[in-house]
Amino acid sequence: MGATRGFRPIESLARAARNSPWILIAAAAHVLVLAGAAIFVTAYEPPLKVEVPTIVRLTERPPAEEAIPEPQIVRAPIPKLDPTELASEPVDVWIADTPVPEDLTLEVGDPLGRDLGGGGGSSAIGVGPAGRVGSGPSPFPSRGPGKGPAPGRRGPEVDRTQEAVLQGLRWLARHQNEDGSWSAATLNDVCPCDDPAYRPKKPYPRIYDTGTTSLALLAFLGAGHTHLSRVDLVDTTRGRRHRIGEIVKKGLQWLVARQNPDGSVTPERAFLYNEALAAMALSEAYGLSQARYFREPAQRAIDGLQRAQRPAPSGTGLWGWRYASREDVERFHRGAGSRDADLARELYDADTSVTAWAVLALKSGQISGLTVAPESLSGAVAFTEHVIQRGPDGRPTGLAGYLDARTAGLKVTGPNDHFEYHPGAMSALAMCIRIFAGRDADDPFLRPAADQVVKDPPRVSKDGLSIDYYAWYYGSLALNQFDGPAAPRRTGRHWPAWDKAVVEALLALQSQDRRSCASGGWMAPDRWSLDHGGPLYATALNVLTLEVYYRYENAFGGAKRN
Repeated sequence: MGATRGFRPIESLARAARNSPWILIAAAAHVLVLAGAAIFVTAYEPPLKVEVPTIVRLTERPPAEEAIPEPQIVRAPIPKLDPTELASEPVDVWIADTPVPEDLTLEVGDPLGRDLGGGGGSSAIGVGPAGRVGSGPSPFPSRGPGKGPAPGRRGPEVDRTQEAVLQGLRWLARHQNEDGSWSAATLNDVCPCDDPAYRPKKPYPRIYDTGTTSLALLAFLGAGHTHLSRVDLVDTTRGRRHRIGEIVKKGLQWLVARQNPDGSVTPERAFLYNEALAAMALSEAYGLSQARYFREPAQRAIDGLQRAQRPAPSGTGLWGWRYASREDVERFHRGAGSRDADLARELYDADTSVTAWAVLALKSGQISGLTVAPESLSGAVAFTEHVIQRGPDGRPTGLAGYLDARTAGLKVTGPNDHFEYHPGAMSALAMCIRIFAGRDADDPFLRPAADQVVKDPPRVSKDGLSIDYYAWYYGSLALNQFDGPAAPRRTGRHWPAWDKAVVEALLALQSQDRRSCASGGWMAPDRWSLDHGGPLYATALNVLTLEVYYRYENAFGGAKRN
């Protein structure tokens, strides 16, 4: 036997790897596990003991030699905010892309417009700062941002009239047709209502649509709102928001699109009530905004109105206006071969009512910087000499006739004569013609005429037959100019009593049914609206009546003496 060999570990491992490799692999795995456990054990340290933080209340500064510990800040978790539970105090929280539900059937913001800035946005507005935005100063300085409703009028009475105007404008916004027009014939189509005024037995004629659209526009323009207005009007009855600038723009675009080359707006042939109202609306739209787009249509309307004026019977100068234009009368008689006497009789025919509207339109054009012939205004004043009644001493009695002096004080007959007639209406019409066309504060007709007007102040009888919105509008306009807060010879004998009476009457007649389409409108008819313009005519005209405080500056230049 050979000599015995000692234990050789390397050869043993090699032989084992050749004979049993899996044993070597298992041993290596165990070595790796043991090494990792050793690292974990040696790296672990027990956690530090954390003291519960305390809030330090600092009072007096400690002595300098003492160390001041760093204050510890404890932040509470941020709670989830519920917008419906936010406090009324201002909270500096911004929530991205979170819509806030808006109930447009509720009054929001300042419904009377007292806190609006010029041209700003609002949820509901009245007639204070009107949001007018233009390229230059307004030629109607009494309207526009920051202007009060009336010089010398303050307190709850102002709020009442502003609220009434706001409700009236809401009614008008609610009843505008999609094409921008307003028509008495479509009121029930736009906003269905059970009120009988929405379903007349006799359909309202469509020929007056240009006139009623112009009246509605004048109600917005009268408060200083133009097509550029950026304020919103919330109709709480139907829960809708209207941009006033869009209301006015659509109405004006509809009117301009229907203007004929001769400046008239009535289909087929001119009807002077329509023409005067349209000329006034276009003139004020241009004057308030100074938008060049409206200048040409406004001037064309003014020119057409002046061509329609009748010639004076003396053969020299101009006269008043009637339903048809001078051009149409002359064209008709030439075509029919009528005798000169027939032509003259109709050609010199004019009336106080149409003439007053024409003068107001020319005055608006003049204020707006449009070209208005002085002869047209002086001709209107000359016509009033024909209708003013004079006593045996030659002095004016204050009464005026519809066609001439012989009819002064007499009832103007026509449809719906069962309504009361108010003779002071013609006196107020003649006053407005002479005030705005003549501008003579010493005119001897004005004081006796004002006396005649205040003899019959606005009132509402039980049967409703005393209502006359037309007389109330012109009475308010005339007396405000003659004896209002800015009048040169204010006496207090005419305007204050009339103002109180007309406000009481109009507010009593305005619909207060806030859930009906009639809300804010005037449903009770008067003699002139019953068969023609209906509640559309009544509502627009009554808003204008409540705006007389600031529609025009005093024609005499303001208060100068007592």
